[in-house]
Amino acid sequence: MTMLSVAEAKAQILERIRPLPPKPAPLAEALECVLATDLSSTIDVPGWDNSAVDGYAVRAVDVSSADDNNSIHLRVISEIAAGEAPSVRVEPLTCARIFTGAPIPNGADAVVMQEDTRPHHEGYIAVVESVEPGENVRRRGDDVAAGSLVLRAGTLLGPAQIGMAAAVGAAQVNIHPRPRVGVLVTGAEVVEPGKLLRGGQIYDSNSYALCGWVTRAGCEPLDLGIADDTREDLHEKIDYGLSECDVVVTVGGVSVGEHDLVKDVLAQLGCEQRFWKVAMRPGKPFVFGMRGEKCVFGLPGNPVSATVTLLVLARPALLKLRGLATLDLPSLQAEAVEDFVNQGDRLHFMRGRLEQRDGKWQVHRLPNQGSHVISSIANADCLVEVPEGSTIARGTVVRTLLLR
Repeated sequence: MTMLSVAEAKAQILERIRPLPPKPAPLAEALECVLATDLSSTIDVPGWDNSAVDGYAVRAVDVSSADDNNSIHLRVISEIAAGEAPSVRVEPLTCARIFTGAPIPNGADAVVMQEDTRPHHEGYIAVVESVEPGENVRRRGDDVAAGSLVLRAGTLLGPAQIGMAAAVGAAQVNIHPRPRVGVLVTGAEVVEPGKLLRGGQIYDSNSYALCGWVTRAGCEPLDLGIADDTREDLHEKIDYGLSECDVVVTVGGVSVGEHDLVKDVLAQLGCEQRFWKVAMRPGKPFVFGMRGEKCVFGLPGNPVSATVTLLVLARPALLKLRGLATLDLPSLQAEAVEDFVNQGDRLHFMRGRLEQRDGKWQVHRLPNQGSHVISSIANADCLVEVPEGSTIARGTVVRTLLLR
């Protein structure tokens, strides 16, 4: 099977991916989901003219000449709190005590701030500052008018957007649900952290790291455990993952050794293998397959390879399943502090460390770039794409893909 470039592999993956079908969800469960349909308001927000301050609702014409040397005396005919409907009408030389958010009573067209009044004899106040018509009044619908669009389909629902939906009375919204992503680590040598290592065994770091990256991508991870290097165990665990999840990610077992059985098991399970090899380092052996609308990513077993291929090739698909339009890792421009040399024949995603000096970003190449060196990804905060057979010279400004 032909080895694809990274760009070709990403294009083939995204061509097959569609956002998950919309479903209604209560607002409390919609945070960090993507809105699937436009949301319009059925009400005005605010729903009535209301006071922006604590003070007195007045007729502006009655206090147009008020100042410290010419106080205007008004009779207080009512008190209106937020949540109350006023039952009085403000007539000439009267006013109503009013609190922030309370409806403006009929007859009043402005609010004098409490600070601009003085107590007078019982039942009266003295106004010492004039106001213009409409001053300190929040008009009906000046935030949102009934019938207007408040959130567009494709919007990522953060706290502010959830609050906006609640403000127009939406108890639920149509969202693309978070994809459920099963992560299956393979290899008889892999054991859970905390157990005693025997000869030839290693601790499972991949499931913890990849489930973490899946969570950061806004998806729900399902740890499918560790599969032995047998067809039977792989078949059982991958089949379960395909039945329970939207995406299955396997780790290891996709190379060419006698124990690399994942590709064969996927074929037995009816998965259509789209491609196998990608011209990238780390991460050349990478499987992408589909079974119906379910997709499978077979990642290499080395920890750095697994993380890089997940971030570069699988993560954009996960974001598209969520309904997002921006799919790539965030990036920034930084100056290379030393040469980034790639003598190989594949695009190399080198691990780097960013720092800011004199208002400019600089990127350092981490010393050990081996695909098995977990510390190189743990200590990195970015990836630098170095084309095959090329050198990014010191001082060159490069695009860095952010990991944090």
